[in-house]
Amino acid sequence: MSLDNYNFDGFIINLYVDEQGDWLAHFQEIPTISAFGDTPQEALEELKNAWELVKEDYQDKHREIPIAKSRLKIAN
Repeated sequence: MSLDNYNFDGFIINLYVDEQGDWLAHFQEIPTISAFGDTPQEALEELKNAWELVKEDYQDKHREIPIAKSRLKIAN
């Protein structure tokens, strides 16, 4: 599986399978942004959708979108 098809803006992604066999993907730095799927790919696709919605919400509220710690050094 490759993450090349996903743009998570430098955030580290954790991917787990639970006891029922469902997959959970979430940002390590922002664990409240998470998504589930039947496969790792589905969980990542749902996380991608969730991240886009979160970014839209930040923009709608005129708030700064969070920056991954790994990108802070580049941004400054």
